[in-house]
Amino acid sequence: DGEPDVLQAALREAREESGMQHFTVLPVRGVEGMPLDLDVHVIPAREHEPEHEHHDVRFLLRAEPGQDLVRSAESHDLRWFDLADLERVVDEESLLRLGRKVRAVLAGE
Repeated sequence: DGEPDVLQAALREAREESGMQHFTVLPVRGVEGMPLDLDVHVIPAREHEPEHEHHDVRFLLRAEPGQDLVRSAESHDLRWFDLADLERVVDEESLLRLGRKVRAVLAGE
C-alpha cells in the first residue's frame, strides 16, 4: 500500500479498522517490532483486479485502555471476546493459528 515500514502499516490498519488510536506493540520472543505471524491467501479476481496473493504481516498489539471500538467500512463485525473463546467465535485456520501463537507469546514460550 505504499508504506515501506510494515509495522507502521499494521498500526495504521489497526487504527482504521478498530477506531482506536493507541496501541502498544508487544515483543515477540523478546524482539521489539517482530511480526507474530505471516498469512498468505488468495484474493479472487474482481471487476478490475485479477486474482492475486495477499500477505498479512501480523503483529501482537495491546490496545490501551479507555478506547471505544468504532465500526468502519472495513470492519463488518467488531467486538471483544476472551482469547479462551476463540475457537467458538472463528473457524478460519489462519486465525486459530494466530491465536495459538498469541497464547505461546503470552505464556512466555
